[in-house]
Amino acid sequence: MNLRITNRLNTSFQHRLIHTKELKNILAYEPLLDIITRRRREARRSVMVQVKDAKSAPDLFSYCSTNIGQVKEMHFFRNKETKLFTNFYIVEFEDENCVLEVLDKGSHGGTDTNNKLHIPVTSPFLWLSGTRAKNPRAADDSIPLYNDTLEDTERPPLLNLSDQIYHMWKSSEISESNTRVRYMVCRQVELAVRGMFFNATVLPFGSSVNGFGQHSGDQDMVLALDPRERNKEEMSRLVFHSKSFVYGGENAQTRRYLDQISDIINVFLPGCQDVQKILFARVPIIKYRQELTGMDCDLSFMTRSGVYMSCLLHVWGGIDWRVRPLVAVVKHWAKSQKLVKDVRPTNYLTNFSIVMMVVCYLQQVHRMLPSVCELESMSSDKDVFICEDGVRVSFLHNVGPHISSLNQSFSSDISLLQLLHGFFEFYSEFDFVANSLNPVNGTTELKNKKWQKSSAMDIINPIEPALNVSYNVNASAVRLLSERCREASKRCGKLVDNQPGADLSAIFGGKQKQRAQSTKAFAIPNISDVGLDGKEKAERTQSKPSESRSADNKLITDEKKSKINIDINLMFGKQGSLIQGNEDNLLKKDKERTRIQKEKSIRSSNKRPVFKHML
Repeated sequence: MNLRITNRLNTSFQHRLIHTKELKNILAYEPLLDIITRRRREARRSVMVQVKDAKSAPDLFSYCSTNIGQVKEMHFFRNKETKLFTNFYIVEFEDENCVLEVLDKGSHGGTDTNNKLHIPVTSPFLWLSGTRAKNPRAADDSIPLYNDTLEDTERPPLLNLSDQIYHMWKSSEISESNTRVRYMVCRQVELAVRGMFFNATVLPFGSSVNGFGQHSGDQDMVLALDPRERNKEEMSRLVFHSKSFVYGGENAQTRRYLDQISDIINVFLPGCQDVQKILFARVPIIKYRQELTGMDCDLSFMTRSGVYMSCLLHVWGGIDWRVRPLVAVVKHWAKSQKLVKDVRPTNYLTNFSIVMMVVCYLQQVHRMLPSVCELESMSSDKDVFICEDGVRVSFLHNVGPHISSLNQSFSSDISLLQLLHGFFEFYSEFDFVANSLNPVNGTTELKNKKWQKSSAMDIINPIEPALNVSYNVNASAVRLLSERCREASKRCGKLVDNQPGADLSAIFGGKQKQRAQSTKAFAIPNISDVGLDGKEKAERTQSKPSESRSADNKLITDEKKSKINIDINLMFGKQGSLIQGNEDNLLKKDKERTRIQKEKSIRSSNKRPVFKHML
């Protein structure tokens, strides 16, 4: 079966033939708020349907077209994080009312083989039941199908170092189908609370929308119960009865609301697992795993300042095509040099700090990016927003007509390799002890030691200047950053962009050694991984353990290793098994059984889905 695959794809293999010398800046830009509005409209016209495989497109298209309404587009999405929820189509209809009809006509699983009742939740996440139609009514060439999961079968030509940087970014860029799925995740939560809060909206923010994210990144969302902004003239005389804050103030009520919403997500929403409530953080959030999409999600409440921060980062990333690839390679470099840790909380750099360092460098050295003050001076009343937490933003959102004047490197042919080398040079010489980075005015300033938020590294928050982006970073992390920048600067200085056989890994100090870890072993993190500096190490060293330990309770140390690997199997016997004999795989089977139970799809026994292996 030869399905027509349209050319409007967002896949890595399409970009591997692009050379950066051919890329030029253009006077075109779509503001992030407009993108979010457009994407949310798409999500309202869409449902996400699980199928057997990509070849189920004619059957699904025929059913939807015949029984629901006209299909505008179908996007194939493959969830690589699970074996049970793998293949999906995002079906976008021409009319939003078609989705309402799906929610009205859609059936529920009834009971499973164990006679367990299913919660009849209406959700935009569905699966295609029944046997596949033998002769789908739709012709293959009439299906508006988009597939950005195709594998590359062509070896890319030799690329220079700048091209390698560009394609490294493109290979991890968020695809079209991944983007649509993220808005469907937002839509699922939005529909769940709209029965009580009619105007509730769930907006994405962070790296998933600001242009600096990766397809494997988390999904950050904010829930606003009523985000409408009205003046007194627009206020209705008919006023809803409602409950006021009873006790504890606004923060206590926010925690209370999130607590209730987390229960709704945990109990009712399909695919939502491992729900955690982090209610006493500065910004309380709900963390959970959306198994149907393979994404980790963070949901915050009633504070849209993160959305407007994403808008500002999106502006900076859209002013010059070189900004996002440069950020991507610096983030990759920082992680390879242990400057960014996976442990949270951390005293090392975060991805947000890395982005702001690149922004400040491009502002001050190349005048490629405008300061916040410049953007505010060009704004109008429609660019002014006041968040629920009192944060006021007033920077220009639609920079399209002004890109050439805001970007003094607009016509420059400076390469990505040269920009990367300049980044390393700039921060290898930067005095973090005496100076701070200020993206608000685009300059380096003397550090204010009396500032309550001052730390080893000071980067002013661009929309909340009272906050320090890098407040968590300690002195040892700053010293390590300066040292690594000096080393990388020397390596970059020896490279020529068009040097035959040049490899991007040379910038990272050669190929990184990776320890092979058994799936049945766990690692105790090194003290440096949690960000303890020398003083804190010394304090810990002073408190020595007792030397009168029994032989079965010895402390294993190895100064040459940064981690201690402990094989769990060896703790249970000579053969490494929990039970002697032929049951070596009990642990593995138990783990697999737990995973299957967790991912178990609730389906009716008399409605077999088309994606089962029996078909």
